[in-house]
Amino acid sequence: MGETRPVPGEAAALGGWLHSRRLVLLKTLLTRAERTQLPPHAARALREHWTLLEDAEHHDPAAARGVLGYPAAGNWLAHALAAPGDDFVTALAGLGTLAATVATAAGCDFRLVLPVHDGLLVLPGLGSYATTAPRVRMEAIGDTVTFTPQDGRPTALVRGDLLSRAAPPATGWRPLGPLPGGPAVLDDQDPHLARETGRAGLAGLLPAALTAPDEAYEWRELWSRALDLLGDADPERAAEVASLVRAVVPVLWKPDGRASATRLAAPWAVLTTLPRTPEEMAEVLVHEVQHSKLAVLGGVVRLNDESAEAVYRVGWRSDPRPLGAVVQGTYAHLALADLWARLARRASATPAERAAARRRAADYGAQVDHALFLLLGSGQLTRQGTEFVEGMRHRYRRLSSPGGRAARDAESAEHAGNTDSAGNAADSENAADRLTNGHFG
Repeated sequence: MGETRPVPGEAAALGGWLHSRRLVLLKTLLTRAERTQLPPHAARALREHWTLLEDAEHHDPAAARGVLGYPAAGNWLAHALAAPGDDFVTALAGLGTLAATVATAAGCDFRLVLPVHDGLLVLPGLGSYATTAPRVRMEAIGDTVTFTPQDGRPTALVRGDLLSRAAPPATGWRPLGPLPGGPAVLDDQDPHLARETGRAGLAGLLPAALTAPDEAYEWRELWSRALDLLGDADPERAAEVASLVRAVVPVLWKPDGRASATRLAAPWAVLTTLPRTPEEMAEVLVHEVQHSKLAVLGGVVRLNDESAEAVYRVGWRSDPRPLGAVVQGTYAHLALADLWARLARRASATPAERAAARRRAADYGAQVDHALFLLLGSGQLTRQGTEFVEGMRHRYRRLSSPGGRAARDAESAEHAGNTDSAGNAADSENAADRLTNGHFG
């Protein structure tokens, strides 16, 4: 994995590691709840929700795994586990929404009364039901899922349409918009992002609601054109992005600023301001996928000594960085050096585009070269971390060697059988590798 290139079997391994992590966190949540003096109604709801979750997982493990792996599920878990005192009891109610979503995907019949927050009942990965009522009864029987607000009229949807996000916007229901080419959706409905704004939460990024149809169209067009561009320059990377990204989350930053981010509690979600070009979108996607890969890997192996207080200066940031952040940034920038080197070799590229792409590759390569020197000389890497960073160095040497182009071309044949040049990386890292479990790290 250290070489950043897609590896056969890697996606399956990442999926398995993430699922194991989510199960551990759910068990941790249950253990904390059992050790907490919950009010009687909350204790009853917990038992009901946990039982439904277990039944749904038994009925269709693959469907349950898909829902539990969705980024918003990770955001809720991080939020609930970090909630203090009485806030924990309130956050625990989110287990009901998660269980209802899993049961819907698994094809189970159920009936739950779920709380509404800020006028929305959000089913992670599917959409939201809007109502002014404080609670909604959600009932699934056979092919029909019905939402009935307290003292209100029911809204019935076809389960298959709900799961495919093909259900037309009905009274109160707003589906998430699918992005073509993979499982990704355009998600502006995650309630836990909206509750964690500011420097302590999303590092100055603000969740952006898409209120006009042409806004969603613009995002879909950029996504499609970026995947086409990646497919032209690097089919393996295009396939990796299309298969791993589960959500593109629109955010706002400073006026006219560009930034992207990954929350390590919620891998496979790309938080980003609206890129200006398909090239910028492709760079954001490749960049953040690397952060997600390391977010998942970090739950399996320890790459560096996290207790060390030493910090380092790197080319893509103005402030000193702890070693873990240097590993994250180096990994992402190595992939970008590789990306721009391949974009420079596109048959359809103009001479000016080739020259610009080569400059970008060289800039990222120089940043990676310096960072690798810091990492390998730090004395803070574990055995696995040293092996991982040596993989990065091997990839960098192939990119920078005089024969690197021929080697890369041969490799491709074998596998086949945030703003401007300097600012994009800096702005992206400003949010990306620092959003560790919901905070800068």
